[in-house]
Amino acid sequence: TEHADAVSHAVKKQYTQNQSVDWARVSESVGLSERECLEANQFGDGKARWIYDPDTFSWDMANRMTKFIETNYSHPLPVNYTAVSNYMWIEPDDCVNMAGLLRGEMTWTKDVLAKVVELRGQGMMYKDIARQLSPNLTVIAFIIMQLYTLPTRLGCKLRM
Repeated sequence: TEHADAVSHAVKKQYTQNQSVDWARVSESVGLSERECLEANQFGDGKARWIYDPDTFSWDMANRMTKFIETNYSHPLPVNYTAVSNYMWIEPDDCVNMAGLLRGEMTWTKDVLAKVVELRGQGMMYKDIARQLSPNLTVIAFIIMQLYTLPTRLGCKLRM
């Protein structure tokens, strides 16, 4: 769109010069609100990855993202993860994934299950395994998710 091109050009120009983006300046230069700019920008060179690692996890970054979402996308507004990604300067998929982890959500993939089996085989306790998977996954939630997904993981259907 016309706005997306103008915003993306302004962001690219700033980022190329400073390796950072001042969204207030972008907003002023294109005549849109900061949020509209964050939602419209399509330039993303240099965005970092944000993959959960229990040894390097920072609540500062997590709280910054959570505050941005709560401030700009209160219920019932759907979260615009393009805006979140631009605000955090983090890859969009990583923002979506981390937001889910912060809400205690996770997808039980074969890789996750293999990691659980590996860690359990090393004698790790469930509470420690939960922390390896997510910053907000409690041991109770972990065990409940294991029980809930057990039939699927075993290849059978749950009868109620």
